[in-house]
Amino acid sequence: MWKVSKGLSLAVIAVPLVVGIGMIAAGFMASPEALTDDGYSLKNFYYMAGVSSIVFPIIGLAGVLMYYKRINDREEHLIQNGIQGIAEILSRQQTGVYINELPQVKFLLLITLPGREPYQVVHKDVVSMLDLGSINVGARLPVFVDPNNEKNIFLNP
Repeated sequence: MWKVSKGLSLAVIAVPLVVGIGMIAAGFMASPEALTDDGYSLKNFYYMAGVSSIVFPIIGLAGVLMYYKRINDREEHLIQNGIQGIAEILSRQQTGVYINELPQVKFLLLITLPGREPYQVVHKDVVSMLDLGSINVGARLPVFVDPNNEKNIFLNP
């Protein structure tokens, strides 16, 4: 399961929040006659910069949290409602993509489910550098498969 550190989330939000509050406070203290270099109201500039410094990081963090929740909900759904089987690695190759400095690997898997014919599926997943050596061709891993879509799988290392 993917988790977002609460401390990191707070650290990411804290600086723009303090800056935003400071900008809004500066807007209250600015003279109504003061203008920016390009002739706009300095008071309004401070308000807009302050609100932007608060709102945009919160929207970004909300997007990240929703993304991770979606991933976790998918994995949890497959674990609870999916068909458990075995995935044998027929081939593996790096895609050249790195996510959080971890390589993405493209697997060709042979999925074996109880009461069904084995089938092949191509699956891309991010693999820890520590696990790369243990995920060899021929390895058999537990897998959960969506009963409605055989390509929707969750490898459970």
